[in-house]
Amino acid sequence: MHQVIERWRGLETGARRYLLHLAILTLSLSVVVLYYNLAVLALGYSRGFLGILQTVTQAIAALLSLPLWLGVQRLGLRTAIAVSVALYAAGILLFAAFPQAALLVCSAALMGMASVLMQVTAAPLMMRLSDDATRDYLFSASAAVAVGLSGIGNLGAGFLADALGRALGVPADSGETYRAVFAVAGIGALASLPPLLLIREPMRAPAPPLPESAATSINVDAPFDSAPSWLAFARRWFERLPTPLRTLLRKPILTAKLLLPPFLISWGAALLIPYLNLYFRERFGLDNRALGALFAGFDVATGLASLTGPALAARLGKMRTVAVTRAIGVPLLLILGAASDLWLAIAAALARVVAFNMAAPLYDAYAMEQTEESARPFMIGLLGAAYSAGFLIAPLISTFVQERYGFSPLFAATAILYTISVVATWWFFGNERRQVRQKTRCPP
Repeated sequence: MHQVIERWRGLETGARRYLLHLAILTLSLSVVVLYYNLAVLALGYSRGFLGILQTVTQAIAALLSLPLWLGVQRLGLRTAIAVSVALYAAGILLFAAFPQAALLVCSAALMGMASVLMQVTAAPLMMRLSDDATRDYLFSASAAVAVGLSGIGNLGAGFLADALGRALGVPADSGETYRAVFAVAGIGALASLPPLLLIREPMRAPAPPLPESAATSINVDAPFDSAPSWLAFARRWFERLPTPLRTLLRKPILTAKLLLPPFLISWGAALLIPYLNLYFRERFGLDNRALGALFAGFDVATGLASLTGPALAARLGKMRTVAVTRAIGVPLLLILGAASDLWLAIAAALARVVAFNMAAPLYDAYAMEQTEESARPFMIGLLGAAYSAGFLIAPLISTFVQERYGFSPLFAATAILYTISVVATWWFFGNERRQVRQKTRCPP
């Protein structure tokens, strides 16, 4: 505990304000995440329409990703996050005020845009608000706040729904109650803006000068007289791309390796994870308050566990820690799907979310470390796109399978995709610790 306090004191004021902003926003969004599926069904829509909404959110995010990533360069990181918060609030309040089908689709689109902006700006901003000594702690602390406060928000959401239901004179699981809950959540999202706007965004660190040999090897003004015409055309096209994108394309193999595991995870997660609240309600009959308490327990435990990520990374290396902890989560997922006893299912689910997600911030931190600062918004955007790719189609597949075969095939498919992702992570980055040791022993 003393070490945690010392690390907190070591954070800059801007980093602390960012964590406060994240805490308020997370409390609000957690309510929406917990009740979104239940609210759509309570309003009288089908599971198929629910799958369409999930798909629209990700499809809009994918279509607008590149323009939004480019916009971040002009807006600045802090301003982009503020716009993201405004879009989240608008989408949530639109859901609460106008639950017609077309406007629910618009609401989903707004939240999809917000999620893209948040994904491409949060990690680069944290990189600017931290240094080598505090970076792992800030990334892990942000994950702890996001997950832990999400749990507290879930716990409060059950009581909030009951209170609003009584005030409105309607059942706690009615569409009217959920709309009122979303109205409170939208106002709460707006309340996260003040601490964010008080952050003074640090200036970008100047890039170190290139060695003369390296500068010569990538001289963009070199003549093309001796190159084939198609190569000269490709070179000129390449140089017209935004500088951050060119930076990533110069390391295509590393970029592909970093994107493949999240891409596989996205397909597994999209099939199952968004619908776990429906799974627990239908299989075990849990009400709003019980669901809120259950998911609160999951999130608080994961938030606390994420603080141990840096300690494990110091012993195993960042990516080995990611691979090992996620591997432990796969059999726990299968136990959750097969359990007929509520307490066994809760224990398996709790252990799974802790094991699978505790080292997730380390993956983002590692990807940021491997990327030049100017390209970090693009890289984190690509990671976000990879994590979201499966949501373009998988939610529709999932709702189709749920209606006809139940949840069992979804648990199996998710476990297989997670396993492939773990193997890929270990295969690509499993020698990370050994490489670090070699560099330490044999400095250049």
